[in-house]
Amino acid sequence: MIEKTELAHGLHEFFSHDHARLDNLFHKCMTTGFENSQEDLEEFARGLIQHIIWEDEYLFPVFEHVSGMSDKGPTFVMRAEHHTIQELLYELIIGVRNNTLDVTLPSTLQGLLLQHNQAEENVVYEAVQSMLTPESREELLAHLKATPPLDLEAWIEGVVEVEEPDYNSGGSPFSKYD
Repeated sequence: MIEKTELAHGLHEFFSHDHARLDNLFHKCMTTGFENSQEDLEEFARGLIQHIIWEDEYLFPVFEHVSGMSDKGPTFVMRAEHHTIQELLYELIIGVRNNTLDVTLPSTLQGLLLQHNQAEENVVYEAVQSMLTPESREELLAHLKATPPLDLEAWIEGVVEVEEPDYNSGGSPFSKYD
């Protein structure tokens, strides 16, 4: 059952608190060293991926439907950032597991998350909260809280790595358009 205080604040509070929880886990990993905090890193990764899924599948569609901005606007940019965040997260996990972590990667991810989270909290969360009725917010919050934990290993196995094109081969990446 969702508490009345949560209903009063709703989606904005739920997602902002999740940002704070994830930020604290990531900070702990950075402070103690990723190689020394495998459990916290996995909890962070599961939580971050689930958070992104919730936004992409539930919040952003509401915003896009009501605002009419699906191929432009803030959620278009945020979806692209979600893709980049997931790429960096995958590289982080694999780098830690293989002891090949690029030392600049955690700071890059942290910086992206900071600006991304601020944009979500200042634009999307408030807007979506105002677009839904209290009953719809309550139903959505109950659904989100009932989500089973994400299977991190299945997510990692499902990642498809795409080779970057070799732009130094002399050919233009736009040659079919030349």
